[in-house]
Amino acid sequence: MKWVIAVILLMFFTACESLPATQEVDATPTEQEILTPSETPLSQQGCKKIAMVLTDGANSDIYTICPDGSELVNLTDQWLADFDPAWSPDGKRIAFATLRSGNASHIYIMDADGKFPQRLTEDYENDRPFWLPNGHEIAFRTYDGGSLWWWRIFDLDTYQVTDLSSPTEDYFYPAQAWSPDGQYLAYMSLVEQEARNDGSSQIHVKNLSTSIDTALTNDIWANISPFWSKDSQRLGFFSERDGIYDLFALYVINLDGSGLKRVTEPEFSVNVVGTWSPDGQEIALGNSAAMQNIYIVKVETGEVRKLLELPDEVSASSPAWQP
Repeated sequence: MKWVIAVILLMFFTACESLPATQEVDATPTEQEILTPSETPLSQQGCKKIAMVLTDGANSDIYTICPDGSELVNLTDQWLADFDPAWSPDGKRIAFATLRSGNASHIYIMDADGKFPQRLTEDYENDRPFWLPNGHEIAFRTYDGGSLWWWRIFDLDTYQVTDLSSPTEDYFYPAQAWSPDGQYLAYMSLVEQEARNDGSSQIHVKNLSTSIDTALTNDIWANISPFWSKDSQRLGFFSERDGIYDLFALYVINLDGSGLKRVTEPEFSVNVVGTWSPDGQEIALGNSAAMQNIYIVKVETGEVRKLLELPDEVSASSPAWQP
């Protein structure tokens, strides 16, 4: 991404000429000068940051940024691709996938400031890490290099790896989402599809203490990729239920199945990612069919804003909001 800097630094310094005389500008270029926030409010000191991936088509790095578009920092800054950031429950570390160890992707962890990267996996190909609520285990997707995908768990205390799911040729649906309080498991179920043969998928929640499994959705469309609010009381997910195949709208629903609400228009691809803000008022979205940016959506009003103004050659993806 280094070549991008030279192209857009000129834009940055031109903008600096219009700053008030009392505002100091550091003459040394920093990561914050590479991209321009969509808005320019005061920097949020001590903000809960959003981790994300920026790529120019040749390379990708993991960055953090405040929700107002300030304090952009490159955490990885390596030539080989880094992607799929995921915050630890205490917000002090980030798990991620990377190609820095060779042709196959592997799971690493690092401190929130990018220091002390540590490799966890050694076999197969691995990506899509996420932390379990206990903060001592990381789940991730594994690919055997042929036709099988499954999910495994790495124990940070014992360094042992165990299987979470059985191998399958379907790389997509076995992903699971633990509630932050550790009491529930949300997942995309194909049980209804198998019974009705209608191509649907439904959002289920399993109570881990009682083993009671509840379907929160029940329609003929694909409902995918559930993700939890930080208080474990609501779920976001994406659905085709507006009637357009392969285009998904963001929905939210309460843990008990009440309060179903559509938040956005159906404009996202199957690869869309959502992440709640700590206060539950906003959701960051990335990996859209129509957008190459990250957008912040207000849950109550549906108001949408871009996180960054990006040059044409740069895209943003995989947002993850710090707990």
